[in-house]
Amino acid sequence: MNCRLTYLLLILTIFFSCSKNGIKLPPNNPDTNLINTVYISDTVMKNMEGIYTLQDGSVSLGTEFVCKVSKFKVSFFSNSKGIFIILGYGLNPTDSSIQFSGFWRYSETATQGIIHFSVPKTAGASDLLIKGIASNLHLTGAFNEGHPLSIQYNRPFSQYVLSHEFTVFAHHGVQTTANPPYAQNSLQGVLHDEDYGVSGLEFDVRLTKDNVPICMHDASFDIRLTQKGPLYGDFNLYTYAFLENYVRLVDGQKIPMVEQVLNAFIDSTNMKYMWLDVKGDPDVFKYLEPVVRNAYARAATQHRNVVLIADLPSAEVIDEFKNQPSYGADLPSMCEQSLQDCLDVKSQYFGPRFSLGLLTDDVAKAHSLGMKVFSWTLNDKTIIPDYIKNGNFDGFISDYPAIVVYDYYTMK
Repeated sequence: MNCRLTYLLLILTIFFSCSKNGIKLPPNNPDTNLINTVYISDTVMKNMEGIYTLQDGSVSLGTEFVCKVSKFKVSFFSNSKGIFIILGYGLNPTDSSIQFSGFWRYSETATQGIIHFSVPKTAGASDLLIKGIASNLHLTGAFNEGHPLSIQYNRPFSQYVLSHEFTVFAHHGVQTTANPPYAQNSLQGVLHDEDYGVSGLEFDVRLTKDNVPICMHDASFDIRLTQKGPLYGDFNLYTYAFLENYVRLVDGQKIPMVEQVLNAFIDSTNMKYMWLDVKGDPDVFKYLEPVVRNAYARAATQHRNVVLIADLPSAEVIDEFKNQPSYGADLPSMCEQSLQDCLDVKSQYFGPRFSLGLLTDDVAKAHSLGMKVFSWTLNDKTIIPDYIKNGNFDGFISDYPAIVVYDYYTMK
């Protein structure tokens, strides 16, 4: 009996440890319909954004969809179960059709599959490409090797949505709650997060032994974040060169420097906001400041409008922030502690925890002072609609970006 119990516990331990660290890459799609297609600018494809409805085929992926366009993909977010669709695209020069190919997936499980669409010249492709008009778009295709699906443009986003900037932040760059496609705080997350519906990133900041700012949530090694190995202890016991050579995130990527993350954010996305959750190593702002200033200089050369916010989550981090007054002089910061703390340190952003409620008075006061308010981390699907409709936040972090995107962009 004892042997059986020991064996069962061993199996359960292996199962849960694997589940906890599971990475599920998007399914491989041969993209045969994209062969020989040519590039279409994302500024042209941006005109596709709006609300689409199911016209024909299976209802299993939903009946209404929000379309959003990132730098390289077109994505649809469903009214059903947090399902999202991410598509590459190209112009078929032979018949002037627009071809789409990619994958669909649930937010809460690793259930996913491949999908493709086509828009013939006479079904809206010509109007979109030449006139920037999406109202005639009719996408016809199939998913899972044969299930037909047809969706039609229905309406643009409401005037409220178009006139209010609302930012959906990826939580450490992880876009799903089950078996995410990439490790958190990773470069692959930066490069792909926008496709999952987010318009901002939240990454963590720590220092190495040689004072290199890196993106890592925990202070010390944990198989939840990094592959199992012989090393132990805090990351600030090791130089960056050592970590780069001998440590890998759970999906095999290297731990990135903040500099690398910001460069990728600027060079390869259209996102505006980067939330840098500073963990409070001694002199962290002294070493973070030149990295952030260099990033702003890089963005300026590309005419990119970015906001790189240093988050102050604790009294200890606030003290470190005060020790580097040049940082707060002209670089943006956000305080999580209280609105008064924000005012005391002259932060431009207020970041309250969602469990504090809608904080309507504090939010109104912050707005009257020209501040934006971002809440974290909102994962309760029953609360998300309430915070969107009845709160006055400027955005929030969520592990359910597909649900947040659908709920926000379908507002009338």
